[in-house]
Amino acid sequence: MPQVFGNTQGLKPSELKAIERLAQRRSDQRRIVGLDLARELAGLAEECGRNLGVLLDRGGRVQRVLVGDRHGVPLPGDLGPTPGPGRLRGLRLVRTDLGGGLSLTEEDRQAMLRHSFDALVRLLVDEFGDLLWVLPTVLDPAAIGRVDPEGRVLMDLPPMRPSQVGREYPAELEALEEELRRHALDLHEAAEGERCVLVGIREGSEEAERPRMEELGQLARSAFFDVVEIVMQHRERMDPRTLIGSGKVRDLSKTAMRVGATALLFDRELTGVQARNLEDRTGLEVLDRTELVLRIFERRARTRAARIRVALARLRYQLPRLVGKGEGLSRIGRSGAAGMGTRGKGEPQLELRRRQMRERIHRLEALLAKVRKQMENRRRHRKRSGLPVVALVGYTNAGKSSWLNALTEAEVLAEDLLFATLETTVRRTRLPGGRRILLSDTVGFLRDLPPGLMDAFRSTLEELAQADLLVHIVDLAEKDWEEREEAVLETLEALGAEKVPRITLFNKADLVDEAGLAPLLRDREGQLVSVKRREDRYLVRGLIEEGLKKAKEPQEAQDVQEEE
Repeated sequence: MPQVFGNTQGLKPSELKAIERLAQRRSDQRRIVGLDLARELAGLAEECGRNLGVLLDRGGRVQRVLVGDRHGVPLPGDLGPTPGPGRLRGLRLVRTDLGGGLSLTEEDRQAMLRHSFDALVRLLVDEFGDLLWVLPTVLDPAAIGRVDPEGRVLMDLPPMRPSQVGREYPAELEALEEELRRHALDLHEAAEGERCVLVGIREGSEEAERPRMEELGQLARSAFFDVVEIVMQHRERMDPRTLIGSGKVRDLSKTAMRVGATALLFDRELTGVQARNLEDRTGLEVLDRTELVLRIFERRARTRAARIRVALARLRYQLPRLVGKGEGLSRIGRSGAAGMGTRGKGEPQLELRRRQMRERIHRLEALLAKVRKQMENRRRHRKRSGLPVVALVGYTNAGKSSWLNALTEAEVLAEDLLFATLETTVRRTRLPGGRRILLSDTVGFLRDLPPGLMDAFRSTLEELAQADLLVHIVDLAEKDWEEREEAVLETLEALGAEKVPRITLFNKADLVDEAGLAPLLRDREGQLVSVKRREDRYLVRGLIEEGLKKAKEPQEAQDVQEEE
């Protein structure tokens, strides 16, 4: 592949040799463009009377030298396919600008959009061949998937004098790519420390709804909201426009103003119309329980597989709630001269947005299918190893990760926050009898888990049905631990894992009155334990060993029957 591309006709032999030597140059990789290379390009361009450019990789090496005319530089057509959403090519285009224009040309704009360069760096050159300005342009992360009538998808960084070009480019590029990935997958984050008001709808007594509101508060804190007020309303019929009625909406606005809140968090799922009406009438950010869980998952998602699942769940949640705001996005615009409604510009914009979301859903589903195949391969590999699989299950924040760390000496994240674990973590450990097992930590359960999240994480949760033994961890420190225990059992049944042998650990015994709970737990098959007590760790290892032996007996009997 020739390293010099473009029109070299009419160049002097000395000029052509100087241009060819550019292909051997290397730029300072700490800067968006090395100053020596930039000044050499500027001087040589003025000498030749035509613009020159280079394509730099992330190591600062020159991959191609581009020879143009007084208006710009051409680009080769063999740069390969356009990178996928949220990804950049790994090349940046650095070119001279002999025309002296500060604005980006249409050719530059099309080149950035077509090739997804890391950056486009224009070098403004004066009539004496001196470098005056360095003008960088990058893709705008906030424009990913946005319907912009003016087509603004690029972001001009502040012009820099040569002496102002800093050495932070690798960190800046990493931050840009991370932001592009987040916007491409529709990942959002709540501002830390944002003050909020919790809003609950009760049909029965306030005391019966209190545990659910406490859980909503835990969800809010896990999403880094500061809960400053809790409001409960008794309703027999829900208002289809605002859920809580216009009078209560006014009261909420006053309450939020009094306590300095900027968000309302509802314990019920809101329709798109209800959320929009509440935001319009209160001027506050409005989130329902599903949106709150999605935000927590977005913050906790650290692996690529988890990010894909969360992004897919968000898109499925947002698609049916996509509604226009205001006249500019409505289907029918203002009345015409004859009093007839005229079709507004909002309809095609909304349809375009829906189509983009559907395409993104299909793309993420295809990626998730590949992830499932990889998980199945890992599962088959573990099965071939002959080691039994023991899965820790339970309500979110029940202590599963803490027990994984205690039993395997692992160092997985274990925080006092909801949904600290979103990916299955598997570690080996040895039981008292010397038998080795695989112990896995799974994503926590939640009552009324949003269907979109349930579907997105089904491939992860379905591994539970393949386990040899389930260890159900129940958090006794929660007032509604019985309801949470029942929610876990219902989820296991929905996943087809209700027949998998199971032992129950009533966890956090150090935080409750053990003597008072003993009579209540007497009729329940399970063991009162605390991860902080060393003797309980030995006890749990023995319970797992015993549980695997009991689980093996029916399987061996079934195998004998099949052979007969």
